[in-house]
Amino acid sequence: MINYNKNKLINQALDKYYETFSITLDTADFVPEKYNKKIIKYIFKNMKKAFKRLDKEDRKFQRKFRKNIKLKEKEQKKLLKSKSKKKGFFSKLFRRKNKKVGEKTNADSNKNS
Repeated sequence: MINYNKNKLINQALDKYYETFSITLDTADFVPEKYNKKIIKYIFKNMKKAFKRLDKEDRKFQRKFRKNIKLKEKEQKKLLKSKSKKKGFFSKLFRRKNKKVGEKTNADSNKNS
């Protein structure tokens, strides 16, 4: 199953960091390489933190999503159960009437003989 929520969040984070990288590349000609390496390490460190936050948010989202699915399934089962109870009640009710009618005809036929 493809996790669309996580993919969307990752794309947003990567867009943000690509923008940051493009800014650092523009200044690479003017800033000494020593500082550029520090900047790149800092960017990667922050990107790792961002991905950890993404994973945490995604886990929360998936829990809520699964919980909602379970609730919907329970509601559907309740509806089906209540419908089947009503159906059973009416079928029993009509069955009893038919039996009573059938009994009377048997009693009438016995009297006539």
